[in-house]
Amino acid sequence: MIAVFDGRALLAQTYWKESDPAETRNFLLLVGGLIFVSIVYSIIKRIASGKGITLGTGQQRGFSGSAFRRRAEDFGFSSGEAEFLEFYARKLAVTSPQAVFGSKAQLDAFMRNAFKYIERHADTEESAEEQKHQLFGLREALGARSSSGSAIRSTKQLRTKTPLSIVTAKEAHYSSILVVNESRAMYLEPALDAFGTPIRFGYGSRLTIYFYAGSHVGYSFQSKSRGMVDIDGKKFLSISHSDKIKPLPARRHQRSEVHISGRFYLVHVHAAKDKGKVVKTVQVERAAVAGIITDLSGGGLSMQTMSPANAGEFVKLEFELESGKISAYATVVRVSRTRTGALMHLKFVRAARKTINEIRAMVYGYE
Repeated sequence: MIAVFDGRALLAQTYWKESDPAETRNFLLLVGGLIFVSIVYSIIKRIASGKGITLGTGQQRGFSGSAFRRRAEDFGFSSGEAEFLEFYARKLAVTSPQAVFGSKAQLDAFMRNAFKYIERHADTEESAEEQKHQLFGLREALGARSSSGSAIRSTKQLRTKTPLSIVTAKEAHYSSILVVNESRAMYLEPALDAFGTPIRFGYGSRLTIYFYAGSHVGYSFQSKSRGMVDIDGKKFLSISHSDKIKPLPARRHQRSEVHISGRFYLVHVHAAKDKGKVVKTVQVERAAVAGIITDLSGGGLSMQTMSPANAGEFVKLEFELESGKISAYATVVRVSRTRTGALMHLKFVRAARKTINEIRAMVYGYE
């Protein structure tokens, strides 16, 4: 096209005389027409090839904000969440929605890159922690949706080695593991008392069993004790099957199995009236109790210890991650007895946003 244009332009010049205004006008009209035809030809060629028309220099080629937001909403994100993700897609020069929403692995990789971008480019530390908080909120919602899987309808579907929590009619909590699952009954590791002695539940005793399938989906069912049985010289607790399994509310926070040394301090909260107002004071005991954190999430943790606090009590937790020392306040949700002591399940009640973000970064491997 350019070669044709140059040839015709040279041809036109042979008829152009500076002294003749009409010739000058005709020459300019000819040149302008040729330029216009050339531009139209280029536009048609780009459209036919699927490249589209790009205006300006600030937008990456092939990226469509509206298409990106539609794919995000199809993936389950709200319009506000889609806009949040689009912002970082532009910052990371994403070329198409497929590069992010093609698979769960691609989306997780994109979120990991967004996390790193926030760390490097946020204006202030406060702004960085707020943006990380929003990003992890989306990541946890995604995890809750993706882990739902197929619902469990019967205890006969449970796999061996599934951890179980046993709750008696008197609200005593014990930990166990499913060892054998037969059509006639389930056989569990016996629950242990404080001295490590197997507890014998009376035949027909009512028990509530809790278990989780995956990181977030929990279930409960009612069962009855069938007494202790001997299998290959070992004693196991036999319980009846159930086809009436109830799903528990989905865990909001994804958990990660860990093995981290930590400690806790008992916390006492005192309330007193002062001029008609209730004033609370917090007293933290000086004596630390050692333990091992066995799982960790942005909402809480589980700690194995020989000297557990009681359910409902408040504690101050201290432990270390690669990012540094962690300190948070938590309440004891429940305590389960194990062969080596007890397992405390704790829920964070006060922790800095930076602390929770550091825990989430460890859980999702964004460190």
